[in-house]
Amino acid sequence: MSGTLTAGKGDVCHDVLVWLDPREPIAAQKARRSITWTQHLSMFAVCMIVTLSTGTASRAEPSQTPDEWTSATEQFLPTPTSLFDSPISTISHSDASVELQPAISGNETNTPASSANASTSPSSISLAMPAIPSSLSTDLRSDRFWLVNTRHLTCNTCRMNLNQPNFRIHRLDRCGRRLPSGLDDYLGSMDPTRPRIIYIHGNRRDAPTAISQGLFVYRQLVRHRPNDQPIDWVIWSWPSEADSLFLSDVREKAQRTNAQGLYLAWLLREHVVRSQPSGLIGFSFGGRVVSGGLHALAGGTLGRRTIGEPPITGANIDVGLLAPAVDSTWLSSNGYHRLATQNINRMVMLYNHRDIALKYFKFVAGNSKAKALGYVGPRCFAPRYDGTPLPIRARDCAQTVGNHHSEKRYYERTCYAGREMATLIDSVMRVD
Repeated sequence: MSGTLTAGKGDVCHDVLVWLDPREPIAAQKARRSITWTQHLSMFAVCMIVTLSTGTASRAEPSQTPDEWTSATEQFLPTPTSLFDSPISTISHSDASVELQPAISGNETNTPASSANASTSPSSISLAMPAIPSSLSTDLRSDRFWLVNTRHLTCNTCRMNLNQPNFRIHRLDRCGRRLPSGLDDYLGSMDPTRPRIIYIHGNRRDAPTAISQGLFVYRQLVRHRPNDQPIDWVIWSWPSEADSLFLSDVREKAQRTNAQGLYLAWLLREHVVRSQPSGLIGFSFGGRVVSGGLHALAGGTLGRRTIGEPPITGANIDVGLLAPAVDSTWLSSNGYHRLATQNINRMVMLYNHRDIALKYFKFVAGNSKAKALGYVGPRCFAPRYDGTPLPIRARDCAQTVGNHHSEKRYYERTCYAGREMATLIDSVMRVD
């Protein structure tokens, strides 16, 4: 077809040729031109869509680290719940290194070595894997959480089974959800390269509150942790829920601490024989369980009962006590828990001379002269196993805690309980 190349008014040809024939009527030529233009424009749109989709695929950004791995509100990486799917999924930080095959770059595909690999069987080809996110690598070495429940066990020291107590042990996630576990998992996961801290709550705590309180204390500690050393955090849940009127209830719980001290001594012995670095933190009657457990570990008697195993001394366990409801004379050379210092490396103690509950400790003890260690502060302590004085860092928190017997106030006010207890994480791994 012959003719001249023209462009009508307002036409945008974009290099698309439209020929006009002077022998055809003008209306027919315009209609044909409109149809031709529409066809070319459609083809152009299709080409652009294909080009843009191809370019987008080639420029796709690598997947980013999921927000839930890096946006933890407590300034540390959460432990993924997938680590707790089964007891065998426990991951020790010493085994957390992951080696990946290097990715094959595009420049290497034309080399002779690449050609040789192409002729091998598919089963012998190592597929390239993307680099593991650094946050996930950190999570593989993150903190682990345990619950040791003794609420179902007898508190009668004459009836206790100390051959192998039937502890109910669970793994916990960071939200406090319990996952199945057991004593074998707990003992088998011990790692001499990471500290295991046992937290023991005070009186009038039911099972859910014990877990939430234990995780609260954990969060206060890790905010001040001196380094990125991963730890095992153990919540010791003992039968301390409110049962009766205050005074009779407190006296009953004071008696239960003897059995709890023996149970704790049994577990601490397993820690020691497996070279597990350990620390203990106790509040109120929890401090009484701590000192009783260390005393029984060294061969001491609680409620006319021992754990029935050869004594262990020099365990070098670091101890943190907050407002301990323990007689101020019990850790002396002639005290009821006199052997406890034989297994203590160092102690951090926060007390309050205005504590209204500990002020009347004498009614709990049945001795008009008895004073609580958490009320008067450290007095006379027996020496350590090597005869050296027990290193103690003590602070009276009366100005910030007031007359309250409140564990949270020690952490939330300027008594700096979180910072003080966090020092245990570092010192557990060394002996003073």
